[in-house]
Order: sequence, then structure tokens, then C-alpha cells
Amino acid sequence: MTSTGTPTSAETWCKFLRRSLSMRVDVEQFETYSRSLLRKSPIPRDDLAAVLISPTAYPTPQLSVDPRYLLYIQRLVSANIVPLSSFLHALWSSDRVQQNHVLHGGEGDMAAALSREAVDTAILTSLVLVVQGLQGGGGGGSGNVAPRETPAALIDSLSKWMDAVIAANDGDGLNALDGHGLDGLGLSSGIMGAQKKAIIGELVIAVGENTTLNGFLKTSHEISKDKRANFENTLPMFVQGFQALNPELAMRLDALIPKKADGPGGSGAGNALLGIGMGLDAIGEAGQPSRGGLYVFINSLLFARPLVDDEYLIHHLLNRYKEIGGQVALDLIIAALDCIANAISRSESESTIGLFRHFLVNKIPLLLQRFNMPVIQAQYVVTQALAKSGTNPLSLDPSVDTMLDLSNDIKQEFLFSCALHQIIEESSVEVILGDVPLQTMAKRRYTQGELVAECMADGDRVERLISEIEELDGNSGAIVGAVVEMLRIMCEQRATMGLYTLCKNLISRPKTIDLLLLYSSPATILEPLCIVLENWRYDDDQGEYEPVYKEFGYILLLILTIYYRHDLSFSNLGPSITSTSFVPMFIEQCWKDISVEDLGRMGDRHAQLGGWIKALYEGEGMTDEVMQSCRPQEYYSLVPTLMAQTVEAFERGVLDMRVLKEGLDYFQLPSLIASEVAIIFWLTDYIWQTMSSQGDISNALRILHILVTNAPSEVTQTHKTILAICSHSLERVLKDVLRSEGTANNPSSTIHQQAEQILKHISSSRDWRRTGLPSTSELDGWTKHSGGILGALKSAVQGVVMWSGAPDLALQPAGWNPRLLYAAWRLLGAKEVVKVLVDEVVSVGNDVGDVAVDLVASLIVSPMVEDWKWKVGEVTGRKEHQQQQQHTNGMVGNGGVLTLVEALRYLEDDCKLLGGEEQGRSEVVMKLGRKVEGMMVASAAGVAGVGGATVVVDLADGVLGDVMVDGDMLMMPDAGVDLGLTADEIMTGM
Repeated sequence: MTSTGTPTSAETWCKFLRRSLSMRVDVEQFETYSRSLLRKSPIPRDDLAAVLISPTAYPTPQLSVDPRYLLYIQRLVSANIVPLSSFLHALWSSDRVQQNHVLHGGEGDMAAALSREAVDTAILTSLVLVVQGLQGGGGGGSGNVAPRETPAALIDSLSKWMDAVIAANDGDGLNALDGHGLDGLGLSSGIMGAQKKAIIGELVIAVGENTTLNGFLKTSHEISKDKRANFENTLPMFVQGFQALNPELAMRLDALIPKKADGPGGSGAGNALLGIGMGLDAIGEAGQPSRGGLYVFINSLLFARPLVDDEYLIHHLLNRYKEIGGQVALDLIIAALDCIANAISRSESESTIGLFRHFLVNKIPLLLQRFNMPVIQAQYVVTQALAKSGTNPLSLDPSVDTMLDLSNDIKQEFLFSCALHQIIEESSVEVILGDVPLQTMAKRRYTQGELVAECMADGDRVERLISEIEELDGNSGAIVGAVVEMLRIMCEQRATMGLYTLCKNLISRPKTIDLLLLYSSPATILEPLCIVLENWRYDDDQGEYEPVYKEFGYILLLILTIYYRHDLSFSNLGPSITSTSFVPMFIEQCWKDISVEDLGRMGDRHAQLGGWIKALYEGEGMTDEVMQSCRPQEYYSLVPTLMAQTVEAFERGVLDMRVLKEGLDYFQLPSLIASEVAIIFWLTDYIWQTMSSQGDISNALRILHILVTNAPSEVTQTHKTILAICSHSLERVLKDVLRSEGTANNPSSTIHQQAEQILKHISSSRDWRRTGLPSTSELDGWTKHSGGILGALKSAVQGVVMWSGAPDLALQPAGWNPRLLYAAWRLLGAKEVVKVLVDEVVSVGNDVGDVAVDLVASLIVSPMVEDWKWKVGEVTGRKEHQQQQQHTNGMVGNGGVLTLVEALRYLEDDCKLLGGEEQGRSEVVMKLGRKVEGMMVASAAGVAGVGGATVVVDLADGVLGDVMVDGDMLMMPDAGVDLGLTADEIMTGM
């Protein structure tokens, strides 16, 4: 045994294996201990494989091979610890040694070699089981292959074994052992018997039929032309050797050899790895979920506020594909690329394109990690996904100029992110791109725990991390996790100064806020902040009160920014935040002032109002005394009334313009700037009500104009965020002002000019909110469509069905706008929308019928803001997300709106009563219903891997024979006892 590792490492691993076997450590623990031991006693994987199969580590048994030993070998391969090729190479080297002992050694050497042959044969067979288990019934497998596997090493080890079988066949019938009499034992030249040959044949078939391994072998650039040629020449000779020995096996092996086709388009042996990988171009077509189905589902996650819950998405994919593996990863990457291409081609907003881009680059690699794919599989999947993105705006084809630079950026970002998370090798990025990348991988892979520790040690680290969230390098998930955790810690510790810095930094970064919700729920972020404001302590011995108001105001402003940008409801604030808590009360009542009569009955409140009026307009200014007079919560509840008194005093002439402006300037101090939200909302409501009653709005509009169009430089970014929060209501009211009688006919009037100037000032915030609602121009276009908005929906669905039925023929993904489905649902109701979707399935031909069913079912189960929490609860079974459904007049408890899923269920009930001419439609409804319920099932645990047990058992019975009879070898549950020991304790015999 040749080893470059230190003797200490080899001896340590031998001792570890022997003790594990003697103590009957179960397989799960063995894997854990192995990983731990690798860190303490590192050793090259090839050397480790050689050590583990050596007689020193596992002495030759007297009877049969210990099944647990074979299970350990299997787990090391399937758990990504030792590559398959390493074991194959070590076994081949061991076989060469044994052959030499039989041919040239003494009787003792020959006997030892024959005894050891049984062990090596059992190990080889267990490796065949691993590869067949990875196949998982032909779907790409849900298991694992060694991550450090390289195509060159795998094909080299296979070639060596095939050459060994061919050499053994050449020696059959010859008495090469010179009287040793081994022919009588059924052995040919050396000790390569029929059983071992069959195992090698099964191994080649297992690799050849494994879509993951064979696909990567076929396309890898790591395999030299000489190795390919050698393998291609060896395989027919290898097959020929089984013609007489095992005709059935020979037929199966022969199926791996491609038949040469005539003409330039023929796929002869020179264009493939001798059939290994043939048929991969059709991966995922027949009987698989449609490309369009996942495309519209991923679109629905990001068209409004991010609706990405990891468990929900994983469960959806598991329900759709029945197992998590290479096919799921392939389709997920393609769907994300399709969504980006669609967003670019339809000129979506920068924030929407950015979200899709971050989903691909920063989110999908985290999901792929959970798929637990080996590197060899992941590299093949990623290569195929980028190749299958077609000639759309994200194509790497140099002949396609559209968005080429952005295309390269996106794909390089994704590849380097995958490399950062060790999903693929960094060296493979250039191979996959086919060009030298212009970017580089992030210098460091972050983890949430490490970042939190850094933030605890360095108070400025959080602020620097926030600036890194928008980076497209694969680290955003860890950064967001750390920032949200630090926010929670600061809230628990009432570290209000740190919270102020964090909140001030975030409110001017709306895109960063969106990314927070790509990894975290609104309640996780908002609930701790709401609790801090609810329980804000106001100490009597406070030194200065201006910082108190400033910290309180910026925390409140971050809550309002997230709340209004994403159109949240009170339920999104967290389960402990009731309607009488401070934040919900402020949001509910910031439009309303309190009458002077009611205020007089509130005791201190009247005096507090008087104190603030004097400070603002009577020359006293902001002092600690006035701020001390009431808690920040009480001040913010007074702001609408304070503004009502201001408008009234200005209208009566009590305040002149100079004093008014000086007073308004105080509201733009950092300590009071958050008050502007309530002030603008109150003024907006006042103008609308006054205009409705034909009153004079000039004074209120003048005050609004001053507040909107002027802001000190120190609060410029904060002021922009406040205008964005209020812009939706402001725009609606000001457009009414411009349309009102008198103003519309007098564009030179002061009112008209001030309204125009305010609208111009907030124009950049028009699309600030991410609600999922369509723009006015979009809605106008749909309503003018033949058949109205439902006609537009049917036409759009038809386009996606046709594209999904033959996606490779399209230059780019079919145009799809999730806002169309959302608008139709909100305007016309779920029942009308579902009827149109059913009509579309009925109208399509048989060629794309299954595609249409999958697509429409995906549209029905796709989440929307109103029903997202309900669907998360349904699919994941998490009780905290389940909302009790109360059926009242056809309405359900999901925001009080009937969902598409519920509408389909009602339609199913109706169709059960129909027959005759409606029979075909009823069948479509029932088929859709089954598809939808399958996608909404709460748990798909145990689905993955079905179909693999029979193959494993048959192979164990047919090839292994009596070598092992323990149920463990059939991959049955291990009966090992959990000893609760560490790897160190195993090594010391404790």
C-alpha cells in the first residue's frame, strides 16, 4: 500500500475503523466521527481508501464479510467523504497485488490472496449498490456521489478494471498457474473469476445508466482525448468478453455503445463517451413537470414583496418532482434564468430585475446545498442549465448581442457563488463559461455565526455588513441572517443607539430591505422593533432627550418603511403585537386629529399639546423640557392634532408665513423627522375631505408644499424615504386636485402650480411600493384587450403553454406578467379566473394537454400576498402559518378573499353533478384538482428514492450470494446502538 499520508494518520484510521466495528457504531455516527477525524488526522482520499480496504484496517474474516464494514464503505462514498474512484483504484491496486501473490508467491501468500479476494469482491458489490442507489429509479437520483470525484479519475479507474477483465478473459483455458490446480476452483488466469467479472460488468452498467455520472463523463473537458479513445476502444472488447460468459449482461452492456449514424449529424462513437450519457438531451421531458409550470411559480414569488420561505419552496419542489435531486436543481436554475430573461425583455423595474438576479445568485446556491448534490453532479447540472437557457437575452452565444454583458455578469456571478459554497469547483467556472471569467470569487465565505461574533466585538461591523447585502457574490444570506440576529439582540438588550444606526442605514436602502425579506419574514424583523417602541423606557434622570426622540423616530421610520413598501397588514407585525399596541395604533390613527374638547378630557394631553405649540411657534424652540413633558409614544399620537391646530391658526391669521416656516423646520430635525409621515398623511386626508366639501385647500396645500419641497441636507435621504411612504396617497389626492373644477381650468393658479410641483417632486417614488398591483397603463392595456382582462389572461396563459410545450424552439421565454393574474383575481374574483384557466386547458390539443394541466395547476397554487401565509401553512404543515378558515358566503379566512385553490375545490364539487356534454370539462377539472392537491400536500417525506429497493435487493441476492446475509447490507434500518460517544472517545476505547 502506497501512501503519502503520515504513518500516524494511517494508523489512526485503522484503529478508528476497528474500534467502530467492535463497538457496533451505527452508520450515522460513523459518518459524523469520520468527518471529525478527517479534520484532526487529514489524509489524501486515495490513501484513505487504500487504508480502509487493507488487512491492517479490516483483517480477513474467517467466515463472511461483516455487513457493517460494507455499510461503512457505502456511507463514506454516499456521504461525500471518499470518492468512488478512490475506492475503485485502491481495489484495483489490491487486485494487482493479489494476482502477483497467486502467480508468483508461496502457498501462504496464495492462500491469503484467495481469502482477501472475498473481501474485495464484497466491497466492489457494495459500491455497485451505491451507484444504483444514487440512480434513485432513473430520475437523476436523490442520493450523493463523492464531491471530489473527477471525471478523469473515474474513467481511469473504470478503464483499469475493464482491462483487468479483458486480460483475465485472454488467459481463460490456459494452465498459467503451473500446476497449482486453481482451474478446478472455477478461476481463470490469476484469481479473476466469473462472479467478479459480473460485478465489474454491473459496475460499468450502473455508471452508464446513472444520468448524473454518465452525463458529466460525456461532456467533461477534464478527460483527455487519449483517455476517451482508450475507453471507447476498450468497451466493445469488454462487452465481447461476456458474450459466452453472461449473454444477458453482454446485452445490457452493448446498449451502452452508440450506433454510428450516417451524415454530418450522426452521433458516432467519436462524439460521445461510447454511449454513456446518450439521451440526456431529453432529460425532464416525458412525464416530467413542465418548464412553464415552475417558471410561473418562481415569477409569483418575487413580483410583489418576496414570498420566499425555504421550507415552503422545498416542499413545493418535492411535491412537484417527488424527489429532490439533479432534475429539480436543473429545472430550478433554468426557471430562475427564464424569469430574469423575461423581466429584462419586458423592461421590468430595476428592483424587480435585481430581486430575480439575487434569487439566482444568492438564494439558489443555498437551496442547492440542501439538495446535497456531489460536485460531479452539480457541475453537470449547472452546465446543462446554462446551456438550456437558449438564445434568450441571457445566452452566452456571442452572436446574440442583446444584454450580452449583463448575461455574462449574471452567469459568472452565479457560477462563482456556487463555487463559494463548494457546490462546484472554482476551476470549473472557466470550463463551464467557455471563456476566461472577468470576475473573481469572493475572498471569504461568510457564516452567520461568525458574522454575529464579529458584530458583537465591533459595533461598526453591522453598518459595514449592511452595505454588503446587495453584493452578488453568494454571501447575502449569511449577512442578512447576521443583521437580523443583531437586530434581535439589540432589541432584547435595549441597545437603542445601535438600533438607531442600523435603522437609519436601512431606511435609505429600499433594495436592501427587499433582500431582507428574501431570507427572513416581516414579523421576524418587525416584531422585536415594535416591542422596543411599545416598552420604550423614559428615565427621569435622562441627560438629554433629543437623542431619545431621534432613536425612537428612526426605529419607527424603519417599521413604517417596511410596512408601506410591502403593503403589509397588522398580522405581519408579529403574533405578540395587538391592535392596541403603539405601532398599529399609530398607523391606524396618524390620519386623525383629536378634537380640542376630547383633548381637554384627557388631562395631561391638553397641556402637552400646548407645550409643543409654544415650542414650535412662540420662539421657545425645542428644549429638553418640552421633550420630557411626554413620552415619544404620546408625542406621535399628538402629531395629527398638532398639525390640525397649525392649519387652523394659519387660516385664521394667528401664524404668519415666517413663523410658520420656522415652526415647520423643527419637524425636519433628525429628532422629529419621522413626524413628517403623520403630518403628510394628515394633510393629504384633510385636503381630500376639504375639497370634497368644496372648502378652501390653499393653506393646507401651501403647508404641504413647504414640507415636501424643502429638506435640510442632513436628512435628505430620510426625507426621500418619507415621501416614498406617503407618495401613493399624495399622488391620488393631488391628481384629484388638478382635475377639480376651477383648478383644471386655471393652470396658472397657485394651487395648480403647487400641486404640479409636489407631484414632480414625488415622481421618482411612484413605483416605490412593491404591492404586486399593476400600473395604470398595464391595466388599461388589459381592459382594452378582446375579452377584457380575462381575455388578456387567457391569451397570456396560452402563450406560456405553447412555449412550455416546445421551449427549445423559443428565442426567449414566453412573456408572463404575474400582475395580470393578480389583477384579474382582485378585480373579478377567484371563481371567474379559475373558469378561464379551466377553459384554456380544455381548448388545447392533446400534444400539450399535460403541459397545460401542470401550468394551470402551478398558477393556482402560486402564492400571492393575501394567501401566502395560508399556503405556507398548508404545504409545510407549520402551525404558526396556518390560518383558520372560516367559510362564510363563499369567503375564506385568507384575508377575507376566496383563493384560487378554494375556487377550484368549489368547481370540483359542482362538476361532480355534471355529465353528458360537460363530461370532458368535468374530467379536466378533476384532473386539475388532483394535480393541485398533490402540489399542496403537507408532507412528501419518504417519496424520494421509491423504486430503488428492488434493484438493490436483486443485485445483492444475485451477485453477492452468501458473502453477506445480514439485513444491514440490504440498506435496512441499522440496529446499532447510539452510544453517545465522540470520535475521540471511540479512538481511546471509552
